[in-house]
Amino acid sequence: MKIKTRFSPSPTGLLHIGGLRTALYSWLFARKNNGTFILRIEDTDIKRVNNNSIKDILYVLNYLGLFWDKEPVYQSSRLKIYKDIISSMLKNNIAYKCYCSQERLDGLRKNQILNKQKPKYDRKCRYKNSCVKKFNIPYVVRFKNPISGLVKFTDMIRGEICTSNEELDDLIIQRSNGMPTYNFCVVIDDWKMNITHIIRGEDHINNTPRQINLLNALNARIPVYAHVSMILDSQGKKLSKRNHVMSVSNYINKGFIPEAILNYVLRLGWSYKDKEIFTINEMKNLFNLQSLSKSPSIINDKKLLWLNHYHLNNLPLEKVYQYFIMYAQIKKIFLDKNIDIKGLIKDFLCHHKTLHEFALSYCYFYQDIDLSKILDIHIYCNIFNLKILKFLYKKFFLLTQWSVSNILLLIKESALKFKVCFKDIAVLIRISIAGKKDTPNISSVILYIGKNTFLSRIKNLIKYIKLQILEK
Repeated sequence: MKIKTRFSPSPTGLLHIGGLRTALYSWLFARKNNGTFILRIEDTDIKRVNNNSIKDILYVLNYLGLFWDKEPVYQSSRLKIYKDIISSMLKNNIAYKCYCSQERLDGLRKNQILNKQKPKYDRKCRYKNSCVKKFNIPYVVRFKNPISGLVKFTDMIRGEICTSNEELDDLIIQRSNGMPTYNFCVVIDDWKMNITHIIRGEDHINNTPRQINLLNALNARIPVYAHVSMILDSQGKKLSKRNHVMSVSNYINKGFIPEAILNYVLRLGWSYKDKEIFTINEMKNLFNLQSLSKSPSIINDKKLLWLNHYHLNNLPLEKVYQYFIMYAQIKKIFLDKNIDIKGLIKDFLCHHKTLHEFALSYCYFYQDIDLSKILDIHIYCNIFNLKILKFLYKKFFLLTQWSVSNILLLIKESALKFKVCFKDIAVLIRISIAGKKDTPNISSVILYIGKNTFLSRIKNLIKYIKLQILEK
C-alpha cells in the first residue's frame, strides 16, 4: 500500500503552531515511507474564508520547506463532486432532506437540555415519506447514521476507540444554502484522493465515528487515524488562529529559521530517546506515529530561542547567510554590496538568538547614522577630536590592504600621535561609524563595514563637528 497523507487547513486565520505540527507530522510520515503528501485547502465555508490566510499557509509551508506533491487542492473547486454524491445518496436512501425549522431545532435542544438528555436531532424527517415534495421550504440534507451498533477504530496514538451509534446524530451533509458541510467534504476528499493515513488534532476525535459511518455507507476504505494531543499556550489555554502572536509567520518575522522551528514543533508531542536536536534528515528517518504522546504539550518560547541559537551557530555559513538575506527581504532591509555580511555573520551572530536580534544590533551596517540623534554627541564636538578624525580619514584613505591587522595598526598609530589611549580613539570611531559607544571588536567592525562606508561616515562627523564649532 502506497502511503498518502494530507494537510487540510481551513483558511480562516493565520497558521499557528498547532496547525504546523499537523502538517509536519503528516509530511514526515509520507516522506519516511516514500509516500505522497497532499495540501488541501478546505475553503467551502465562504463566510469565514480569508484569502490572506491562504497566502499565509502557502508562504509558511514554502519557507519551512514542507513542500507538497502535485498542486494544492481547493475544496471550493470540487463542489460538483460533492453535490453529485449527495444526489446519489438521496436516491439510494442513505441520506434524506430535513425541513425542520431552526425554531423547532432550538426548541428541541432546549427541552433535551432541561431533561438532562444529550442534545441531538430526533430524526423527525428521517421517518417521513420521502416521496412527499415540499416546495419553497428550505431544507438541509442529513446522512442516515446507523441507529444501533458500535463504531470501532484503532487510533495509532490512543489505541481502540469505541462509540455507540445511539450517541451519534444524523449528520448534516448539505446546508440549506446548498453548500456541502466540512464533515462531508473531508470524508469525500479523503476517499477520492486515496488518503491512507489521517494525522490531525484530538479535537477531531468526535468527528471520526461519524466520518467512518459515512465512509462505510459509501463502501469506501477506512483510513488509519492518529489524533495528536493538544498544544497549550504558556497560560494553559488552547491555541487560537485569531491570536496573531502565536502564528508561525510571526515567529518567521522575528528571525526564527526553518531548522529551529521544525525541530521545536517536532518535539511538541514526539520524542526519540533523550535526543533534543534534530536535523531535517534525522526527522524524516526517525519519525514514527508510535512515539507520539497522548499528553498535551505547552508552548515554551525559551526552548525555541535556545534551538534557534543552536541551529544558527551549527548550520553551514552559506545556509545562514541565505536565511539572513531572506530575512532582510522580508523586513525590506537594503544591504550595501560593500558590506561583508558573511564576515559579520561569521564573527558576530554567535552572540544572538534570532536574526531579528542580530539585525537590530548591527543596524548601522545598513542604516545611515543620524549624528544629531546620538546621545551626548556634543561631548565629541571639539577641535581636538576634529584633528584626530582628519588624521584617521587621511590614513585610512591611503590604506591599500583592508585587513584587521592593518586597521589595528592605524588605530594604534593614531593613539600614539595624539597621546591618547586606544579606547578613546576606538570610541570616537564607534560614534562616527555606528552612532554608539559600544560595538564588538572595533577592528572587525571597520573591516566588515568596508572602506567606502567607513570614510564616508568619518567625513560626515568631521562636517558635523565643524558646524557645531561654528555655531558656538
